[in-house]
Amino acid sequence: MAGQAGSRRLNRTKPTKRLSVGRLLLVVGLIAFVCGTGLVTGFVITALKQLDSPAFADLRPTVRLSSQVFDANGKLFAELFAEENRILVPLKKVPIHVRNAFLATEDATFYTHHGINPKAILRALYVILTGKGFQGGSTITQQLAKNAFLSPEVSLKRKVQEAFLAIEIERRYTKDEILEMYLNQIPFGNGAYGIQAAADTYFNKDVSQLTLAEGAFLAGIIQAPSAYDPYTRFSAAKQRQLTVLNQMVKFGFIQESEAKAAAAEELKIVKKKSFQQDRLGAYFYDYVLSYLLEKYGAEKTYNGGLKVYTTFDPAIQEKVDAAVKKVMDSAYPMKEGQPYPEAAVVVIDPHTGYIKAMLGGRTHTKLLGLNRALRPRQPGSAIKPIIDYAPAIELGYSPGNAIDDTPVTFPEYNNWSPSNYSHTYMGLVTLREALVRSLNVPAAKLLYQIGVKTGVDYAIKMGLTTLVTSPKNGHTDYVPSAALGGLTEGVTPLDMATAFGVLANKGIKNEPVAILKVLDADGNVLEEHVPKPKRVLSEQTAWTVTNMLEGVINLPYGTGTAANIGRPAAGKTGTTSDYRDAWFVGYTPDLVCSVWIGYDKDLTMEKDRVTGGTYPARIWRAIMSAIPAQRKDFPQPQGFIRVKICKKSGKLPGPFCPAEELTDEIFLKGREPTETCDVHVMALVCAENPSELAGPFCPTRVAKVFIRRPQAYDRSAGVPADASQELPAETCHIHTGAPSALPVPPALPTPEPSLGG
Repeated sequence: MAGQAGSRRLNRTKPTKRLSVGRLLLVVGLIAFVCGTGLVTGFVITALKQLDSPAFADLRPTVRLSSQVFDANGKLFAELFAEENRILVPLKKVPIHVRNAFLATEDATFYTHHGINPKAILRALYVILTGKGFQGGSTITQQLAKNAFLSPEVSLKRKVQEAFLAIEIERRYTKDEILEMYLNQIPFGNGAYGIQAAADTYFNKDVSQLTLAEGAFLAGIIQAPSAYDPYTRFSAAKQRQLTVLNQMVKFGFIQESEAKAAAAEELKIVKKKSFQQDRLGAYFYDYVLSYLLEKYGAEKTYNGGLKVYTTFDPAIQEKVDAAVKKVMDSAYPMKEGQPYPEAAVVVIDPHTGYIKAMLGGRTHTKLLGLNRALRPRQPGSAIKPIIDYAPAIELGYSPGNAIDDTPVTFPEYNNWSPSNYSHTYMGLVTLREALVRSLNVPAAKLLYQIGVKTGVDYAIKMGLTTLVTSPKNGHTDYVPSAALGGLTEGVTPLDMATAFGVLANKGIKNEPVAILKVLDADGNVLEEHVPKPKRVLSEQTAWTVTNMLEGVINLPYGTGTAANIGRPAAGKTGTTSDYRDAWFVGYTPDLVCSVWIGYDKDLTMEKDRVTGGTYPARIWRAIMSAIPAQRKDFPQPQGFIRVKICKKSGKLPGPFCPAEELTDEIFLKGREPTETCDVHVMALVCAENPSELAGPFCPTRVAKVFIRRPQAYDRSAGVPADASQELPAETCHIHTGAPSALPVPPALPTPEPSLGG
């Protein structure tokens, strides 16, 4: 009974209620919801905390802007960028049909939403959470947030951050401001970022000139720039353009007829732009880029949005390129695997120092590669006007001064003995003739007379920056051989143009200039060229040397007659003794042009005997003849007079000066000669032995005119062309005994007073 009673009590206990499946799911769901909400909330809070930094303070994209280089005409010459080629443009400059192409493709409801499209976001989240991949669903504002502020990772966290930033951007900016930032931010492939860079890269156009077809084409690229690369996958990009046009029709931006017309329009994709290829002004570009990198650094140069205004003249550069190609390709075709002579050219406006054109080689294949316009080479005789004649004229010499072209040795300079190109000597000549004929010995003597240091220092003042004045490997350029271009390192074509520019610009030097002004991205002036002309020669000296150098081109015995352009011009040839370098540097009243040719390697042009008067002079003539210019003379300053002189003495004609030795010469008033010629003398010679003076026993004596040299020379080293005119030093050795009836010697004739003019 007791057991039964206990059992009954047990049975009276309330039975346990079973939890139904539905309730179980509800409980689990509630728990999951609470936990999930907490997790999501924590996740969102964590994601948003990462946006709480100064980088997101104003939510305005910090973009890398390409720098722009403009030519002398203010036209865009080049763009500088490392990875992102981007040029900012205001929205008003982007045509409506181009804007609509992007709206139809990327965000048709852009002007109605508040930064995000909830339906698109939920759809994207569903795809991500179900592991079915990744879907965008981003509005234009979200894309701006992603490209401008977030990392490229693909994750739920980034989508949350993207949405938040989009809403905040919409709160701070107008729709037009957002669209402008977006169009300037998005990548288009091939280094083009933003709609302006894309228009220029693919169509060589300003964005304002884009057609509907071109705008739709660009709008299609941004979905996948590599998949729709116009250079490698044009067909795919073209197909994508049709999709964009259809979207524009779908959303009412254009009519179907407009879409068909745009689809049928031929797209002219331009070639990839690269200064690593041979193109107009590539070496000038290198010169400017080197300067910018050195002064501003790579980041600011490539990404700082600099605007660089230069002196580059594309029209002149075209003439330079064409002339070099015409002359050099004919003489020395470029054959792969075989060395060939190179060329360098610099054209400068001497009145400003502006570099108008620069060629550093016959081809340009490497960015910032070897620029021969800046590379020192031996100048040969091209240096003579700068280091010899200009300093001498400045110090009081005149073109009519005589100098003796006879053998000479300089004991204090290792017994150096210069020789002329022809290995002959002319004897007594004027400075004008010595320069026009490019005689080496008179140039060396002249430098020695004025002082080697004086000549070198003047050359430096005129613009030669590579002359060595402090011992370098035991050598300096303070040596007489510098008169002939025998230098430690040489000179550059740019420096030679600068130095000759002093002569062309009335004795005033202007430093060579390539950059006129640099602005930063905000339009602030970072630097601006301020002319600093400096007088280094008198105007009279500059004109005198110019007048002498005109003869190099115009006189029949000048070394640069191949450079004659039929209008006033002056210049000088230069050839090294081993034919490794050949130069012609010349100028008109408007421009200076320096031309050099030679091998890069240790080779010579001796086989063809290439001198400065051959190919360099022809290149110079081709360039200067092609540049439009008015015919005008070099303006002569006041103070000059013209005087008749004897060429052998540089003095007023004496009673015995032959007519053929007389010439009219210019002198700065006060420097004209006042003494008469003492070089031409008359003496009696034996009629039977006219090479010796008459002795007391010579039966017949005749009077003859001779020259009496100011100084003796070493006849064993060579005799000059006028040696036969020298006054004999010996008396007749034939007639040494007294004849039975010695005739009365004739008296020396009395000279006519008018003989000397």
